[in-house]
Amino acid sequence: MPQFKTIPPQEALKLIKEHPEFTIIDIRPQEDFEDEHLPGAQNLDYDGHQFQKKVEKLDKEKEYVIYCKSGVRGEYFMDKMRESGFKKAYNIQGGFVGWKIKKLPLVSD
Repeated sequence: MPQFKTIPPQEALKLIKEHPEFTIIDIRPQEDFEDEHLPGAQNLDYDGHQFQKKVEKLDKEKEYVIYCKSGVRGEYFMDKMRESGFKKAYNIQGGFVGWKIKKLPLVSD
């Protein structure tokens, strides 16, 4: 059964720890991603060229945790995933900023 939901950062961390098979997608610009991101995240720049083509390459059967800077674009992106036939995605409430405020784990390149 498809499931799409915005969840608090702490709940997202718990989901990620309990389900290592989840794919974590950072939709912020690549420069921001390179500065700091969630452990295990991959970058899919929402504003970048060829964004729709990148999304189409994603496996619709997999489960995703997505985040942007503040949570707004993540919500929009999650809706697009639902419309495109994806099965499960979670948007992090407050995005990267919300995650960082809670002092949850981050990776710097």
